[in-house]
Amino acid sequence: MMSTSKSQVDPANVVEALVYSLLEAFDATRDLYKTLRIKEKRDHEELKRLKGYPESPISDHLDDDAAAGNASIVLDKAAVKHEFSNGFDSLGPPFAVGDVASKILSAHFQIVITQTALQAEIIRLQSILITIFLYGPTSRDPISSQLSTLLDASRAAGTSTVDALAAQRQRMLTALPPSLRPIATPSAPYPVTIPPRSSIGSGDSMRSKPADWPVSPTSQTPSVHTLVFSRPKASRTDTESTSFTGLTTSEPKSLPQPLYCRYALDLQRHPNQPLSSTITSNSSPYCPDCHRGLHLSPGKAWEIFKDTEDGERVFRIQNRFVVKCHRVGEQGYSCVMCHLSSDIDTVCGDVKALVRHIWIDHSVAELKSEEDIVEVIEKIVPRGRSRSDGDVGKGVYERGYEREYDGMDIRR
Repeated sequence: MMSTSKSQVDPANVVEALVYSLLEAFDATRDLYKTLRIKEKRDHEELKRLKGYPESPISDHLDDDAAAGNASIVLDKAAVKHEFSNGFDSLGPPFAVGDVASKILSAHFQIVITQTALQAEIIRLQSILITIFLYGPTSRDPISSQLSTLLDASRAAGTSTVDALAAQRQRMLTALPPSLRPIATPSAPYPVTIPPRSSIGSGDSMRSKPADWPVSPTSQTPSVHTLVFSRPKASRTDTESTSFTGLTTSEPKSLPQPLYCRYALDLQRHPNQPLSSTITSNSSPYCPDCHRGLHLSPGKAWEIFKDTEDGERVFRIQNRFVVKCHRVGEQGYSCVMCHLSSDIDTVCGDVKALVRHIWIDHSVAELKSEEDIVEVIEKIVPRGRSRSDGDVGKGVYERGYEREYDGMDIRR
């Protein structure tokens, strides 16, 4: 357990003191983010007034994006606190002091990996805060770019710190005699909210909203919040360990669990295999193998919009793609494209979170290469023109994914 305030931290507890410094940096990041969001909204309203534009729902989108970004920073902070608590609960006060990872050349030269990593993250995050605070007002970069930089910096600091703390915990557990090791160690994946890099259209769109933070990852079930759970992968196998409930880190090898349901793996291995009748002909679709509910609408597809230099590209995410991403039980959906093409497994809490992740984190080229995501060939909508369906146009804020498309799930 952490001390109730930084002033109560024992100076000998180097790691705990550094964690507190980083938590304060997260608070400063959140304050600056709020300030920039207020300025962005004020500038937007002033621009509309000068141009004589009528009231529009874009201001509401700004509020929603502000709430999502704020929640992202809060969750990054909560993730670090959670991982430190995991280590302290497992190892007690020695974890707060830190471990000496190795000795090189002599007993006087030691590498303290965790301390070095935390110091680097604190310096990096504080440097970005100072740069934006001092030079942001005169910078040519738009406020949206500065906001994105803050969210990316917060996310990177949270992820790297969680990895460092988890690695320290694993080293210290390994150094203990087997008789003194905990029987079961708490898992530690990393929940990260998707940064709101652009506004989302109307309809069934999903927006992250602040909840009661910090979240207790081990007690949560998939919800409507847009949360993505990622962790670096050690070696890629079908039974690779990935936990849905915790902070970004590699799971201990002693706690393996399947990344995908067996039926999802069958669909991945056999591209021409049709979906089971339990999915296509049932009002409440479920997996024929693990029997979990899939929260899909038979015969429909999710439609997302990607902005390119030539205009808007439209893609439909077929139900088959969602099914082949599902995990056993209520453990969410693991993105197949991430699993095949990167060193990160991204696990989403629900279907909408998966769709939002695909929209934000995957390129047009990646979408075109996936057989269960189909591009809709239609007239490209140039920038600055709105579509005929009455949604907000592309003049200032691009749309994201909007709705489930009411059409047949057609295989290419």
